[in-house]
Amino acid sequence: MPVHQRAATTFALLATLQAALGIVFTTAFDRAFGAPLFWTATGSFALAWYFQRKAAKTS
Repeated sequence: MPVHQRAATTFALLATLQAALGIVFTTAFDRAFGAPLFWTATGSFALAWYFQRKAAKTS
């Protein structure tokens, strides 16, 4: 597996975990606890998209 594809997969899985934890914290506590996780998930999805595009160009 190329390094860029591996990075894209890792960031996508990380973002999914962050979003799931954000939902749990928002439901259990308050929006203030879940909001930072949603922002970091957005950044991780953006990085996954970037590395996926980079992997597609190098293939």
